[in-house]
Amino acid sequence: MDLAHGRVTGLYFKMLFSALGSMIVTTIYSTVDCICIGQYAGPLGSAAVACVNPLWPVMLAPGFLVGVGGAIMMNNRRGSGNGHDADGYFTLSFFFALFVSVVIGLSFILFPEEILSFFGAEGEVLSASIEYMRPLAVAAPTFTMCAGITPFIRGDGETVIPTVATITGGVVNIFGDVFFVFDFGLGLGLFGAGLATAIGQVVSFLLILLYFLRKKCKLKLTKPDKILGKFKHIFSVGFPAFIIELSGGIVGLVFIRVISEGLGDAHLAVYGTASTVLVMFYCLFYATGTALQPIVATSHGAGMPERSRAALKIALISAMGLGALFFLAVQLLPELILRFYMDVTPEVLLIGNDIMRTYTAALPIAGISIVASYYMQSVLRHNASGLIALLRALLWPALLVLLLPVTFGYGAIWWAIPIAELLTLLVSVVILVLDKKKV
Repeated sequence: MDLAHGRVTGLYFKMLFSALGSMIVTTIYSTVDCICIGQYAGPLGSAAVACVNPLWPVMLAPGFLVGVGGAIMMNNRRGSGNGHDADGYFTLSFFFALFVSVVIGLSFILFPEEILSFFGAEGEVLSASIEYMRPLAVAAPTFTMCAGITPFIRGDGETVIPTVATITGGVVNIFGDVFFVFDFGLGLGLFGAGLATAIGQVVSFLLILLYFLRKKCKLKLTKPDKILGKFKHIFSVGFPAFIIELSGGIVGLVFIRVISEGLGDAHLAVYGTASTVLVMFYCLFYATGTALQPIVATSHGAGMPERSRAALKIALISAMGLGALFFLAVQLLPELILRFYMDVTPEVLLIGNDIMRTYTAALPIAGISIVASYYMQSVLRHNASGLIALLRALLWPALLVLLLPVTFGYGAIWWAIPIAELLTLLVSVVILVLDKKKV
């Protein structure tokens, strides 16, 4: 694909379908686990999933930091004709992701109880969480490496291999969950769910590596120069993606602690399902931004702002359309979703529908801020992109989770995410309007 001169609409939707395919199957890793564990162990299993969920951002955020930041800089340098600099950004990002992935994996293997206790797991929920986490800890480095490498492969113009790798890993995970978890298979319970996810991710990682054996691969490891300057660019450009991913774990931790303190295990079980569903939808919003980035970064590097704005318009329309569909699905079918994810109890049914509808109320508008952050990131407006990411993913949600229960009672906690998205939308619109005037 000619990212600098090809038709913007065609390029965007090729990228979007690839990103959507990868994101859909990526969500299967947590979604299928949540379903199988919820059906196997009921609300206890769903509560355990809620406590393990903050580990995903810890594994993925460092990969996104250097993967997204480095890939944008690589495409920007390629657009301006500087191939050596582009290779240097890839090299530094690759080895940074490799180092961090090993550190994360060792930490998960050596300190599972301490980590999960910090995330709010106690008693039976802690034991169930450790059982689920053990196989994931061994595969943790592959999650980080996939997050770090895949943006470069897409930036290199390849959309098929990342999609095939993710779909294959997802299929392995699905069949593994069914066979490993339940008694008609191996009956390994929560450990089996974690094992299926770990095996699926390893398969995806191995398939991703096959791209480097293809003749069309232009990604090269080289001896980089100006290392500190390049790391500064990588981290500043990749920071929004990093904070978006990592803040999910931080906000999840705050949610779990407040729910455990004031609402109890039934609410924690519903939160486990509601947060998994919301993350699944957000991942599809991230796909609209992921599809945008190679086109905008290359066009910006080549000095063609009109192409960047055209891609932004298409991405915004895509995000709003997806958001409307997601919103209707949850508002009309909350009980069906709950029953799909777990073996519900009367207590869960009593509170679950209202929680699901409230917690996901901002879906029609959430994609706008996500696309705005990805766009500003791609045109190297680090401060604007970082501000949107910080407000939407961390500052507003964490502040509201802490303040709403104190002011209006613990039940108000479910409005934290919708209000945070609305406040961020206002900031995002102002930033996009100012950017349009500047262009």
